[in-house]
Amino acid sequence: MKSPKARSAESLDAVAVGISALCVIHCLATPLLVVVFPIIGGTLFANHAFHAWLLVLVLPTSTLALYFGYRRHQQARVLWLGAIGMGILTLAAVLGPGALTEAGERLTTSAGGIVLAIAHVLNFRRYRASLSACSD
Repeated sequence: MKSPKARSAESLDAVAVGISALCVIHCLATPLLVVVFPIIGGTLFANHAFHAWLLVLVLPTSTLALYFGYRRHQQARVLWLGAIGMGILTLAAVLGPGALTEAGERLTTSAGGIVLAIAHVLNFRRYRASLSACSD
């Protein structure tokens, strides 16, 4: 049976992967949705501020999840990969479409979200492997 601490660490990774996936879906789906449903163009979903709000959720959740995983599995590469993903997402949000162009911002945000999601999947797997190694 897993401890509450183990379940919490795994849950944080799952939430962080979900938020990263939401970022990617948002970046890829918004242009299509705005064309099909023009009214969406005036909502928060199509606004650049949406990235800032997602970042407010992504950064603390990812930092905690990666930190708790690292404490268990001691794989610094996972932390570095997560930091790179968060850095790319932050860069895209700070520079915005003015400096990156609309397409550039979408590509940069999508790349950051994918890198971060990969880090969380690796973190989750390494965390699980370290738990099973301890129980053997």
